[in-house]
Amino acid sequence: MKKEAWTYSLAAAVMGAVGMFLRWLQCQYIFRTEDGLAARGAPLSILFTIVILLFGAGLWALSGRVGAERVPSEPEEALASPARGLSWVVGAGAFIAALGALLLFFREDSLLFKITALAGFFSAAVLALLPYLPRWGRFGCVLAVLPVLFFCLWLVAYYKENSTNPTLWAYAVEVLAISASLAGAFQISAFPFYRGKPRHALFCCGLALMTGLTMLMDKESLADRAVLLGWGIGLGAMTWALLRNGSPPEADEPAAKQ
Repeated sequence: MKKEAWTYSLAAAVMGAVGMFLRWLQCQYIFRTEDGLAARGAPLSILFTIVILLFGAGLWALSGRVGAERVPSEPEEALASPARGLSWVVGAGAFIAALGALLLFFREDSLLFKITALAGFFSAAVLALLPYLPRWGRFGCVLAVLPVLFFCLWLVAYYKENSTNPTLWAYAVEVLAISASLAGAFQISAFPFYRGKPRHALFCCGLALMTGLTMLMDKESLADRAVLLGWGIGLGAMTWALLRNGSPPEADEPAAKQ
């Protein structure tokens, strides 16, 4: 399933690049210079919303057409690294996410954010180890839960910080990216528990890659963008691994004939 793996991963990356360009246009033109508020009903904001929704629908449709049902049910087979280069890509994403978490720790004065940043730093290590977690039994299961807890904590802390911000477009994209990464981490963490759903995992991880790239043009801090980009790269690489580990379509033909 090499072709399907490249098709899905590149599709999510291209969607992220388009989203990144539209977000850059948004940041350039919808915020008023006099008060920093976003122009209500701006055509760019409407276009951005429609495109992101269409891309999400496209990822879901594509996840059902690339052979998700042929992804192995065994977690050791599903998450295994089929190529040495994949480990380097996931490791690079984890390194970027860890740097972002450290920047977040030293930037914030809030105790809640410092705890969140520490959780993010250790979660980045878990990201690098994703292909190996199923081999470690219960300990691997415990580690797999840590990124889920981190993103839940970050979502709460970030919303608490911005709950009184009247400019929704100033933080809405980051909330979307955090939520997508949370969903991706949750779906991947289900595999060590033998509860993995390949199509849901492909969709959520692809969405995390798309929104992680889109966030690069956001006005938020470098730390936030680094964490989300790192997780987007890592989870995006895992979509390639899941499909690459799947059985080729030809393998289904003898079974069908019998």
